[in-house]
Amino acid sequence: MSKKSKIMSIILVVIFIIAIVLTGIRGLNVDLNYAEGVSILFNIDQQFNTTDVENIAREIWPEGQIIVQKVEVYDETALIKVSGVNEEQLTNLANKINEKYGLELTSEDLTVQYNSNVQIRDIVSPYIVPMLISTALIIVYYSIRFRGVKEILDLLIKLIFAEGILFSIYAITRLPIDVLTMPIGMLVFAGVTIYVTLKHENGKLAK
Repeated sequence: MSKKSKIMSIILVVIFIIAIVLTGIRGLNVDLNYAEGVSILFNIDQQFNTTDVENIAREIWPEGQIIVQKVEVYDETALIKVSGVNEEQLTNLANKINEKYGLELTSEDLTVQYNSNVQIRDIVSPYIVPMLISTALIIVYYSIRFRGVKEILDLLIKLIFAEGILFSIYAITRLPIDVLTMPIGMLVFAGVTIYVTLKHENGKLAK
């Protein structure tokens, strides 16, 4: 390993340690779809633009993440997801919706559902078996193709570093864990595998 590679490896290890410490202290930032929060459901009885409803919600909840969705068959029912709610906010929401759409809603017409926090392991678990199977197949291929452990170790080390970098980005920058996180991880896994495999293939052909 060259001096430059050693320095880079040390820097990456330090970053990984920082990411692990920060995760232990404050945890990972989870998207509102997975985090503990509140869903507010109400019927507008007409077609509406989710941006308009989101703007109204943003006036009431100026801080934090807000998700607005259309539900039901005719897209006339709105669902607002926020981290927390009180009676005053529900009343303000009903008043602003009434003003915007000419309705006569009260806070009692808003259905409030409290959502529990989704464990990160529940997000990750569907991908564990496919990744283990993929890794096992790749190791078998390497064993047959290159007949040595050097190439296998090179691939595994690079995969660990690549996924570690991705984890560190989420941990340090507080990028929210969402529905795209695991697919991105799989793309990183596939990209690194293809890159390292092509490198070893070219090296084998050059001999």
